[in-house]
Parts: sequence; C-alpha cells; structure tokens
Amino acid sequence: MIWQRTLAAYMIGFFFALGAGTIDASAQSSIRKDLPANALPKNSVTSFHRRSVASDEMPWQAIGRVNIGGRAHCSGTLVAENVVLTAAHCLFSRRDQKMVVPGIVHFLAGYSKGEYKGHSKVKSYIVGDGYDGSKGAGRANLPHDWALLTLEVSLGEDLGFLTVPSNWFNPSPEDTDQPPTTERRRISIDSNVTTAGYPGDRKHILSLEEDCDILTTAGEGRILFTSCVALNGDSGGPILQKNADDWHIIGVQTSALKANNKISGVGLSAIVYQPYLDSISP
Repeated sequence: MIWQRTLAAYMIGFFFALGAGTIDASAQSSIRKDLPANALPKNSVTSFHRRSVASDEMPWQAIGRVNIGGRAHCSGTLVAENVVLTAAHCLFSRRDQKMVVPGIVHFLAGYSKGEYKGHSKVKSYIVGDGYDGSKGAGRANLPHDWALLTLEVSLGEDLGFLTVPSNWFNPSPEDTDQPPTTERRRISIDSNVTTAGYPGDRKHILSLEEDCDILTTAGEGRILFTSCVALNGDSGGPILQKNADDWHIIGVQTSALKANNKISGVGLSAIVYQPYLDSISP
C-alpha cells in the first residue's frame, strides 16, 4: 500500500515524543467553544476539538496522570489492580540521561482539574527490553517504548482496570491447538479505535480522540499507526476499543509522526507488553 510506504518513510525522520475523529451531536456540549474557527492557523495542532469526559466514571477513572518528579507528566492506565501502563520515554530524564527512580513517580487515577479518584506512588517499574532513552524517539526505541508501573497501593481493586478483549489473542494458524506464546501471538484488530490522554494544551482534564482508524500495522501487529491526533502529554495513554457496552485497552500511545501538517498517533499493541503484565500482576 502507498500509505504503508509513506508511513515507513516518515518513521525515520519525524517521530515526536508525546505524550481526529467524528463526534456525535450529544458530545458537543463538552467541546471547547471559546475559540472561533479561524483563531488558529490550519496547520496548528491542538486538542480543542476533543470531547472531555467525567473522570469519576468507568472506564475513565481507570485512566490518569503519571507525574514525574513534579516536572513532567504523561498519561497512564490501570491494567491490573496495582499495575499502570504508560510509555517508557516518560521515565527517562533527559537532564540526567538515565531512567528516573521509581520513588518520584506518582499515578493519579481519575485525575481532573486538580482532583483525583486515587493516588499511589510507584514502587517499581519495568520497561521494554532494549529500550535506551539516550537514543531518543527513533526507530531503535519504537518497539520497546512501554512501561509497566507497579503501585504501592492497589487502586484497581476499587476503581477497576482495563483489559484486552478476551478473544483478542489468537494462536497462529499452524498452532491452533497450542496456547499463544509471545512469539506466536496474533491479534484480531477492529480498525476503529479511541485514544485518551492529558495533552499539554489541556493537561488537567481527560479528553478523547474518537472514531479514529488503525491505518496500518508493523512488526506483526506490534506497532500501530492510527489517525488519532497525538500531542505532548498523550504519551502512555490508552488505545481503546469498545465491544458492546465494554471498553477494552488494545495498546499504548508512544509517539507521533507528522505528515502534510497533520500529526497522527503511533503506539504499541498489547501483544508487546501483555506477557510481562501476566507475569507481574496478581
């Protein structure tokens, strides 16, 4: 496909550390209306079109801010009672050129305008094998840019947490009678997705990129390229799908690429981190 070749080319030179869709009429009330349509240049990327959501309801209360040393923030999601999924680059200190110590990382579940449903410090974390923050947001780090934070407090016991759909992992055709392993896992992807996060221009409220598409994948489904616009602060936020009335997480936002004055999202699918989550979650 032409789009796949275009994306591959842009992967080399246009990755940005992070952090559009159609919205129905019932959602219009929560969209910013204080800026006229012509207030910003056409190539200015903002989150003002996004719908904000109430962070005291599921599944949104399972999503929150990952605060790092009071200096920076990313987004994150409870994926087990005491485990939060985010992006590895959020935990790399550019100033010190090393990963931060867990003790300065805090997770605020259901964060909204200074209030939150739950808070915990991080007692430990793991990142993707091969992740090296000193290499920046390039191709070498892209497949490994995920982190699982183990919390001191099991916030998910009361607030709930998000999981992948039960039928999402499938064995490859030649192994139909075998359980899927890390190497053989295949995924069943619905192309429609929603992303959530705390972007830098509205960092105190959770907002959604809705009705996006997975444009293409790479690495046997491990890397997802979406039409969701992603900004600073969205890093670590979930890539979501809704099945019937239930929301599920299928991946994590990690970076973005710019093509023709549009910034689109790049993420990693659950196939990358789920085996590690299975090994550390209760």
